[in-house]
Amino acid sequence: MWAAHLVSSLGSGVTGLAIPLLAAVTLGASPAAVGLLTAISAVPHVLLSLVAGVLVDRAPQRAVLILTDFGRAVCLGTVPVLGLFDLLSMPILYCVVFLVQAQTVVNDLASASVVPKVLPPEMLTAGNSAISVNSSVAWIAGNGLGGGLVQLVGAVVTVAVDAISYVFSGVLLFFLRAPELAAAKVSGRRGVLRDIKSGLVFVLKDRVLVALCVSSGIGAFAVAIRDASLVLALVRELDFPAVLVGLLAMLAGLGGVAGGLLADWAATRFGFGRSVMVAIAVSAVAIALMAAPFGVASAVAVGVGQFVGGLSGAVYSIGQLTMRQLATPPDMLGRVNAVRRFLVYASFPLGGVVGGFGGGVLGSRSMLIVAALVMAISVIPLVVGKVNKVEGCRPAQTL
Repeated sequence: MWAAHLVSSLGSGVTGLAIPLLAAVTLGASPAAVGLLTAISAVPHVLLSLVAGVLVDRAPQRAVLILTDFGRAVCLGTVPVLGLFDLLSMPILYCVVFLVQAQTVVNDLASASVVPKVLPPEMLTAGNSAISVNSSVAWIAGNGLGGGLVQLVGAVVTVAVDAISYVFSGVLLFFLRAPELAAAKVSGRRGVLRDIKSGLVFVLKDRVLVALCVSSGIGAFAVAIRDASLVLALVRELDFPAVLVGLLAMLAGLGGVAGGLLADWAATRFGFGRSVMVAIAVSAVAIALMAAPFGVASAVAVGVGQFVGGLSGAVYSIGQLTMRQLATPPDMLGRVNAVRRFLVYASFPLGGVVGGFGGGVLGSRSMLIVAALVMAISVIPLVVGKVNKVEGCRPAQTL
């Protein structure tokens, strides 16, 4: 499973750069059309998360992982084929991106539900850390590889690399032999809406799960403001060249690797709850540093902010995911993870709008300070939910 995730993550890192370049350069799309492409990629995460959570809890999860890998390979494979015959267009690219992201929703929820079924509770943090390190390495290597491939063979052919990576990932998953992943685990036959409701009720009855989900939603709002403001702040207000912006972005990936390696230690040393709360506070400081507000060497401040933000973000992501896995019965993991995912992705568009419009009024660097304040606020639900008292494994009861 780890190997499959690494291969597909590297491919996704390549495509994350290749698809926008394909739209802008090869297809000559306008800025508005490229923006719409980005928006479409987020839509399935909002529309389909709750339904996907029910599917993951009902279906054999090994089959779900394999089918969504092969399905994404087919969708992305149409891009180079159509490009070869000069039939590629922006509407087709919109459809491809939507279908790929729809399957990614299902695959991500299945992956988060599989880990607790193949590892004992005491190894969950280490397992989640291994997956997190994959993502950080893919962010660094995938973007670099994607840029080089686009330069050498063009964006259309580069997309084929991601398609091939999903084929390899699906093949590797055939060797995932855990019996509990091969059988369907249907949680009653009450209909999709009633199963969605049961997941929501389970979350609402658990103060820690409520706190984690609400905190994640507020934190995602802060991250969206940051993402909408950072590049403009660096390029237009701090006059950084594009090469420097790219190098600084790589530091976030390096920080993510460091955070993935430290997360298990932090949870063991301080407890899950306290490590997650400290990670949020550090993330807020890191975002503020990216605004370089204190007159220090701006590139140094931004670089430190990127690295520290990547590190604390990884510690937070791994800690809160592990807490959810430990607090949730295996047959409800898909629905519980889906509730959190829905809140996170519903917050992103609003945060992006606030960051964009706020940058026009207050300036992009000022909006980074706003993002830091919002990130700090996201710790409040954890304090109210007394998440700091969560030290380790909590018994999960089936609803």
